[in-house]
Amino acid sequence: VKISNEHFGMKHHRNNATNAFRHALWNFLIIKKCSSWWRNKRKAIRWAQIITDWHEEFSPNEPLEKEMDLHNNHIGRKLYIQDYDESTDNFVQLLIEKAENSKLLLKKEDLKKYHHDLVHIENLN
Repeated sequence: VKISNEHFGMKHHRNNATNAFRHALWNFLIIKKCSSWWRNKRKAIRWAQIITDWHEEFSPNEPLEKEMDLHNNHIGRKLYIQDYDESTDNFVQLLIEKAENSKLLLKKEDLKKYHHDLVHIENLN
């Protein structure tokens, strides 16, 4: 949240591209921290999925919001695997670029088109 606040103020608390950024970053930070304890990146990635999926069940949103959050969590983990770099700053920059190109999600079925993209359901306005 602190990093999101630094880059976007309070905008990331809505269902927009900056929220997508926060969800993807959250997964990266969980994996990075757990990897430092376990030295097993696969286990850390799986743990991030368990925790963030559980969060979406524990703190439920509307169905489309939940799908958006789960998708953006997944993209964060996927980017970690593809573009792994220990530098949080580098990952933040990557996610800022991804957020700038976030796709508007109108219905759950649209997620099939956005395998590599962050998604949002509200504009930044």
